[in-house]
Amino acid sequence: MLKYTTTRISPKYHQAMVQWQKKNFPELDVLLKYWDKYFGRIPKFELVAKVGELKSDVVETGKYAGQKKIERAGEMSGNMFYTARGIIRAQCSTELGSIQQHRLSLDTAINEQARFDVLRIMAEELRHAYQMFWVLDHDPSWKKPGHGDVAKETMEELLSMDLGTHVLDAFNIEFHSFLDNAVYATLIDLVGKYQLEMQQIFSYAPMARSMPPMLGEEGFHMGSGRRFLKELAVMAARGEGAYSLDDVQRAVNQWYPRGLEMFGNEKGGETAVAFGFKTKTNGQAQSEYAEECRRIVETTNLALMRVYHPNLPMDEARRLIEEIQRTREVKRGVKPEQLLYLPDRKFFRARGPEEVIFQPYDVDGRLLTQHGKPISPDEYVTYLKSVLPEPYVASREFAKYQKRLKEWHEQPHGIYGFGLN
Repeated sequence: MLKYTTTRISPKYHQAMVQWQKKNFPELDVLLKYWDKYFGRIPKFELVAKVGELKSDVVETGKYAGQKKIERAGEMSGNMFYTARGIIRAQCSTELGSIQQHRLSLDTAINEQARFDVLRIMAEELRHAYQMFWVLDHDPSWKKPGHGDVAKETMEELLSMDLGTHVLDAFNIEFHSFLDNAVYATLIDLVGKYQLEMQQIFSYAPMARSMPPMLGEEGFHMGSGRRFLKELAVMAARGEGAYSLDDVQRAVNQWYPRGLEMFGNEKGGETAVAFGFKTKTNGQAQSEYAEECRRIVETTNLALMRVYHPNLPMDEARRLIEEIQRTREVKRGVKPEQLLYLPDRKFFRARGPEEVIFQPYDVDGRLLTQHGKPISPDEYVTYLKSVLPEPYVASREFAKYQKRLKEWHEQPHGIYGFGLN
């Protein structure tokens, strides 16, 4: 059983978090009122920090391996201090951003159980943000000569963030329907699992102690997302519900690239490993994430195959899915568009290696060309509109992508840029 103690942050910031919740998540009161009805076997939600146990008292990886874990932020110097602060800031921003996103489409949930599942996810994200405030607030050494009060500045910045100003792109995208809630919980919360797992060894001990309770709660978020995704896909295959399989596929196309980018540039991440903040480089973690996403899609496709061929043995269903996806041909009456596909990792990337970002790759990873040259940004935008959700391509975030795409095109980027001379 997971062991932890509970505590609260200083009254000033506890009240600030409560005020943030009242503004951005007033539905928490509804969740608490009906908690026992929907989650009676789970202890009722409380806005507290949960302080777990360290897996090891010593740093487990990087250049400080074998040394005692750091208890005070002030003991970190230079780049290590600010890298730790950056990770904590980004982690907290994701939690607050996800609450703001989920709320936008909360009332489109497919049933009351799904609605309360999302409310629970939002509540636990709020607690995770509160946890990051504890990491900053309980340690006075975040304020040190020459650096200012880093904790105060960071917490106040986080409290002021709204959609469009969060650290990572995935948390600035507006939700338009429950399909966003479902695919987001499936693909984006899965990234959270990888980050929390890696950060269990964090060399700054308060951060490491925060990870086990957060990781335990993250499991519900991912499980809910996978259940939602499978249910929506099966309903679509049966001609039921508000979404088609094409809608589901477009949502996957939208969210998966942003999930990949949450790991950072796949050619980087050595600094976090060297400082003992994480166990894996960005590329290692991203590859494992991509493989798990592939398995999620495969599991969903097996559920779809049960709709099309209810009596088909599992092994035969798996082979049929593989054959349809490989050939993109109709097999045993099942069309390629009646299954889901995971886009190629090069598709629709805005962050990462230079040879990938803003390049006109299609969902299958093929470079789109005309007369032997990559197609223009305008032509790529036209293609993207054919494979992404219509509400998203009309959104502020897609407009920002188009602007960055154009700016990238207008500058030389060697053989990989649009702006070839």
